Amino acid sequence: MIAWGEKKEDGGEDVVVFTGTANWDGEKLIMLREPPHPSFQVPNEWWGRLKPVSEELKEMLLEADFYFSVTVGDLSEGEDVAGYIKTGLKWPLK
Repeated sequence: MIAWGEKKEDGGEDVVVFTGTANWDGEKLIMLREPPHPSFQVPNEWWGRLKPVSEELKEMLLEADFYFSVTVGDLSEGEDVAGYIKTGLKWPLK
């Protein structure tokens, strides 16, 4: 998963690659992650974002076969963070 964040102060992109192995059980797509990271259920509405990784991007995407992108921004005031916390996905600290 490629997560795009807010632009950095220097104008560069703030981007993180989260890795895992896809597991399809016929109903759910799960991104199985290595411990201590919990697995992550890919929401159905994101399935259309799945794309094969081109050879040019293989190394940058850590030899992945497929990827999907998401854009991450600030939460709206009063938005429930519980759904986000249970994903176990955390933006790395600099």
